[in-house]
Amino acid sequence: MRRCFGILVFFTTGAIHAQDNAGITSKDVIGHLNQTITWYRRVAEVDQSSTAPENLLLQNNVHGTAKQVLKLAFDYARAQANLLSKTGPASPAQTLPQATANAQARADRIQSQLDNLDSQIAQAKAPERPALVAKRKAMAANLALAKDVQASIKNMVSFASAPQGPGGGRALVDQINDLESLNSIVDAPDDTSRPPLKNDDAAPQAFHPESAGIITLISKATTLASDRSELDSLGKETDRLLAEIGQLRGPLRTALRNAVAQSDSLANAADALTPDDWNARRKQIDTLAAQFKQLSSVLTPLGQQAIVLRPVRAGIEEWRNALDRQYHYTLRFLFVRLGSLLAAVLFLLLASALWQRAIFRYVHDARRRRQFMVVKRIIIGLAMALILALGFLSSLSSVVTLLGFITAGLALALQNVILSVVAYFFLVGRYGLRAGDRVTVSGVTGQVMEVGLVRLFLMELVGTGADMHPTGRVASFANSIIFQPSALMKQAPGMDYVWHSASATVADPADHGKIRERLAAAVEQVYDEYRSTIERQHATFERNTNMQTSVPRPVTRANFTDAGVEILMRYPVDAEHALSIDDRVIAALWDEAGKEPKLQFAPGGGPKSGPA
Repeated sequence: MRRCFGILVFFTTGAIHAQDNAGITSKDVIGHLNQTITWYRRVAEVDQSSTAPENLLLQNNVHGTAKQVLKLAFDYARAQANLLSKTGPASPAQTLPQATANAQARADRIQSQLDNLDSQIAQAKAPERPALVAKRKAMAANLALAKDVQASIKNMVSFASAPQGPGGGRALVDQINDLESLNSIVDAPDDTSRPPLKNDDAAPQAFHPESAGIITLISKATTLASDRSELDSLGKETDRLLAEIGQLRGPLRTALRNAVAQSDSLANAADALTPDDWNARRKQIDTLAAQFKQLSSVLTPLGQQAIVLRPVRAGIEEWRNALDRQYHYTLRFLFVRLGSLLAAVLFLLLASALWQRAIFRYVHDARRRRQFMVVKRIIIGLAMALILALGFLSSLSSVVTLLGFITAGLALALQNVILSVVAYFFLVGRYGLRAGDRVTVSGVTGQVMEVGLVRLFLMELVGTGADMHPTGRVASFANSIIFQPSALMKQAPGMDYVWHSASATVADPADHGKIRERLAAAVEQVYDEYRSTIERQHATFERNTNMQTSVPRPVTRANFTDAGVEILMRYPVDAEHALSIDDRVIAALWDEAGKEPKLQFAPGGGPKSGPA
């Protein structure tokens, strides 16, 4: 820091004249002021671009010190405008401790010379005394100038050691006032004077890349890269501002050194001068002192501005390094997230391929294979969506919230589709539908063609009893129809037989018992031809349903009517051969009626058959 301050020392030697200030014009002053204002705005913009808590201290220090730089720039501009109005245009070391020591030594030397003069005056003869008195006055004026130099250096030392915080002609002053009115931030209170935030939620939250998602990491890395570039540009602009300040201070420091040197030269002249000569020199020294005060009033705020800019530049560099560390830390976790996501997706795709291969290798039934493939797609799709959500979103809570909104929206928009998908697993279950089953759905009877994930397709059948034939139309129903009351009927699993009945009415009821036995025996004779098929289907039904029921067989009963005795016979038939079985039953009954003793059927009471 002392090295930074050393370049600002300018109070040690020299004299000043109007021509020494010829390099600085009002255009230079306004240009410097505009550059400082532009620089300050850049600092303020960068300050607002990052909200990381670890950078708040750096931001506050840079922002507060930058505000002081802007204030000092206005102080310098006003002082330079005042100097230009009196002396005309002006143009552009040592460390502060050395400057302080040199100024003190010079003041002590002049004081010692004054003490010697006082001794000489006290011992001098009357003719010599006026010249010595005049010389003493010139030396006293030189001492006053030396004390002004000391005061200026003391002011600079005091400013440099204090904590840094937020400070030609008439036309130039007007321009300065206009710029200050347009940039009212100079008079604004410091950021440190604002009350602390009472709401903890309003404070910036720390960023944790280890728990952030890919989208958040990319956004953060982009922001940090932009901030780093902005700080690099701001650092270069700060360096240019420091260089400009050095150019402005160069001729002023030269003029001050010349003023001090000329003052010493005037005060240390030979003793042979007359009192009038000493009085003239004293007046020149007084003029130099007045000019020194004017010039130091210009150079002091400019030097203070340079003092404040040094820690600002260091703060910007430290801030840039902090952002650089955060940027590389964020990039590292971004690459880790991307690698983990890619590995998870590849693993899921590999698992899907192996699962599909196992299905085609070990599941030979086409229907079951299709069902397993549907289940695989659903599980793999959900797992892929979950992996992508966990990879791109910031945390599990974000995933849960997102999935909650998505689920609510899908449940509302696709409620019928979801219900059909759920119904699909009922339809393909143990007691579900299979291709070829005959079912009745909402009054439409048909043969099952396909059971899809959301729809059921039937080949429509028309007719009565066993005389059912396709119409050529395909009926389509949503699977969710199974949840409707009385919507669907189908044959029990494993059973493909139905019950039919045959009846005959005999006129003589006297021996109805033997007649019943004869007709039942005729039906049993026909039933014996396909009994094994019916019993095999019944056994399959019991095995599939774990239910024990009696084996189906023909049964008969007699009803007494006004026309005679009606013999009713019920018998199971294979649904596929129902019509041919009915024909054989009717033929067997007529054959039995023609045997001795012959059976006499009542009028209109001949054998008839049909669905039971």
